[in-house]
Amino acid sequence: MVRAKEYIEDVLTGKIIVCKFVRQAVERHMNDLKRQNTPEFPYYFNEKAAERKINFSQDLKHTKGKWAKQRLRITLEPWQQFIDWCLFGWLRSDTHTRRFTKAYIEVARKNGKTTMASTTANFCFLMDGEQGAEVYMVATKKDQAKIAWREAEMQVRKHPFLRNKCKTFKQNSTVTIPGTTALMRPLGKDSDTEDGQNPHFTLVDEYHAHKTAELLNVMEDGMGAREQPIIYIITTSGYDKNCPCYQEERTLITGILSRTLEPIPEDVFGIIFTLDEGDDWTDETVWVKANPNLGVSVYEEYIRSQVRKALATPQKQNSVKTKNLNMWTQAVTAWIGDEAWKSCGGTVREEDLKGRTCYGAMDLSTSTDITSWTLCFPPTELDPRYTYLFRYFIPEENLLDRQRRDKVPYMLWRDRKFVIATPGNVIDYAFIEAQIKKDADQFHIEEIAFDPWNSNEIVQNLEAEGMEMVQFRQGYASMSAPSKDFEKRILAKELNHGNNPVTAWMLSCTEVKSDPSDNIKPVKPERKKTGKRIDGTITSIMSLDRAVHGNQNGSVYEKRGVRAV
Repeated sequence: MVRAKEYIEDVLTGKIIVCKFVRQAVERHMNDLKRQNTPEFPYYFNEKAAERKINFSQDLKHTKGKWAKQRLRITLEPWQQFIDWCLFGWLRSDTHTRRFTKAYIEVARKNGKTTMASTTANFCFLMDGEQGAEVYMVATKKDQAKIAWREAEMQVRKHPFLRNKCKTFKQNSTVTIPGTTALMRPLGKDSDTEDGQNPHFTLVDEYHAHKTAELLNVMEDGMGAREQPIIYIITTSGYDKNCPCYQEERTLITGILSRTLEPIPEDVFGIIFTLDEGDDWTDETVWVKANPNLGVSVYEEYIRSQVRKALATPQKQNSVKTKNLNMWTQAVTAWIGDEAWKSCGGTVREEDLKGRTCYGAMDLSTSTDITSWTLCFPPTELDPRYTYLFRYFIPEENLLDRQRRDKVPYMLWRDRKFVIATPGNVIDYAFIEAQIKKDADQFHIEEIAFDPWNSNEIVQNLEAEGMEMVQFRQGYASMSAPSKDFEKRILAKELNHGNNPVTAWMLSCTEVKSDPSDNIKPVKPERKKTGKRIDGTITSIMSLDRAVHGNQNGSVYEKRGVRAV
């Protein structure tokens, strides 16, 4: 029985509890139905095509648990049918092939996403009519990729007709269709080869665990010759928002669903099952938002027991939020909590800040790392918060190598103008100096705070331009009071950081150290210094402190040329 339409109705009427992203996915489908076959929207919906996929999946049998013991056929739950309804019902008006070439499905653990994804892999492998179809299950490790591959292979083996159509070679984990070049196999980052694939269908499993987008990019690059290829990403949330899953794919999907992304990529489908902002994660009534299979393959009592343990043992809370409630979290060692920092987000438009008074801070890097230049604008009657404007500089050459080393999306940040790539393979201080002068033409920069280390030349040049330069050392005595004030103002929501992702990453890398006098200063985690950057945290603290104190006496540092406190 096809229940996708029933699911759509239940979501729109509020009969079932869903998060905003699920509602937006349903609303997108309904809006597209109104636009189909118009010149600006070259797609149409075919119910028979959608039903064909759902019926195929429900003709396969379960391979694990009590359902397999009872030899039951798979029953796609209404939310799963809705996904298939969209992915396989929407077709191109010109070629009558599938509209969507990428799907992103994010849901908590134990909600049957691997079973659903495996039926989809089998359908594309066996029913699409694609000559020499190549189907790959992709994960960080080949052993992880084999989980979905084994599920798909067992589904075929348990089917009385399909098992005679395919042949399995267990020694190299490959399913073939004899007499053709079609194959289905697992592929990991640790596999012998990643290049040379020509995928028709790629299942990317637990994408949150991928440190880079390399493997996904290889598969996407290889599918250009296929008529209706699809990248099918399934994942739960993760502990690190600076991974490509969150920064690229999830950000893309939330932009599509909220219609804040322009132009909308019409060939990308996405749905996210999670709690809404402001939901109490201990409230049992919201758990179904992240667990659409609640009562089917995941049980309320199990989640209840996990939440109880997390409340009794706070260090387990991130694990429960991430795995059982599909909430993205950050490392527990971070100085400023992710939610506290997020609450200080808001829109920052550079053009709205022109002519306003501000205070700058620069943290000059070594020749190959990131340099941070930050402006902090004091509150006004119309803008009651301290507002930040961030500039980050990194050498253009070997940017990909740095991205691999630090495991953050520098190239994406460059493309979205959160990072400025300077020419060459070392930091060009002349380039940074020129940017500061350009900013001085737009904004009224009262002072620029700087760490005297490695900054003599640029400081002298800026002083020659008439800029007020203020020495700000980075020891305990000079950093403690400003750091504590920075934390206090975050908790009071007195800052607006504009949701800059580079700054958010750097803050997540920041811990604090204390001296015997209870002074503190921000530091990188000692056990994980490689790939961690805190430059933006430092300049945020420096510029805020200067914006708060201005030219008042009693600052924690003194003007250039005078001994620092």
